[in-house]
Amino acid sequence: MADHFAILGIPRGFRLDETALEQRYRELSRLLHPDRHAARSPAERRLALEKMIEVNDAYRVLRDPVRRAAYLLSQRGWDLGESGNASHLPPGFLMEVMETREAFEEARAQKDPERVAKLAEAARVQREGALEALGAAFDRDDDREAAAQVAIIRYLDSFLSDVRAWEDELFEEEHG
Repeated sequence: MADHFAILGIPRGFRLDETALEQRYRELSRLLHPDRHAARSPAERRLALEKMIEVNDAYRVLRDPVRRAAYLLSQRGWDLGESGNASHLPPGFLMEVMETREAFEEARAQKDPERVAKLAEAARVQREGALEALGAAFDRDDDREAAAQVAIIRYLDSFLSDVRAWEDELFEEEHG
């Protein structure tokens, strides 16, 4: 498996300079763009395309803090999978998730967008706190806590995605 940090030529770590990441990605994209290799042999064009795919994959992972965290943890032997992994969640969090989901379902059934908005705002605030806790866990080299925060954020992201989908459905019903 290729090292995303090495591919982009940036220092390994959870906390990174997002501006430097973006600049490096743009530099590599310009260098590897297919138009720059049009006059080259088919093998050279294929190699440039393969490298561009690697750069795109690395950038897609590293620009997102949750994906970056999961990637770093996977490099340390942690298998978090693509979705939330309940085995890494702190005790009580799943109960909190169930209560929030129930409140959301009630608000949906009553078509109460204000209540849904409050639930979503609480989830966003909780997500921001979890992102801060994730950075702090990496600062302390606490992989277990980092894995827990990744799982929490993934659950919150799933909830917020469901809220957005319901809001879109409600909008369509009202504005057909």
